[in-house]
Amino acid sequence: MDHSQHHHVHKGTIGNTAVAQTKSSDHMMMNHAMSFHFGTEETILFDFWKTETAVGIAVACFITVLLAFLMETLRFFRDYRKAQTQLHQPPISPEDRLKRSPQLDLIDPLLQLFQLTIAYFLMLIFMTFNAYLCFFTVVGEVVCHLLYRTLYPNLNSSSAGHC
Repeated sequence: MDHSQHHHVHKGTIGNTAVAQTKSSDHMMMNHAMSFHFGTEETILFDFWKTETAVGIAVACFITVLLAFLMETLRFFRDYRKAQTQLHQPPISPEDRLKRSPQLDLIDPLLQLFQLTIAYFLMLIFMTFNAYLCFFTVVGEVVCHLLYRTLYPNLNSSSAGHC
């Protein structure tokens, strides 16, 4: 029986304090807050994106707003392309859809790939439970969404219901 994937707990002492250590060659245990908190020390998405100061968390919040803006821009652009295609082309029969050029059909899935990836990054940033990052994730998304809906009120958003 292979036990290489199991975690083993070893008890030891540091000074006069008993300590339990988890040892695993494949996994690294990390402390992760499971409740909303305020603070400046965070690891965001990747090990190299760490904040330790108020300036660091402010920069992370700014980057989060930029990611929300980028995601909304991709969503808008997909809706815009779809509206332009429907406006300038007559309805396409199922037989004609099979004859269309494959490179034209790859643009929207690629845009959706990037939009979905950014949406999951924003979700994971929110899941740090840092109140600052959560606030700017939501505010960035709402402000960017309202901006595009205000500038282009007649654009029917088909992708607004999903990421």
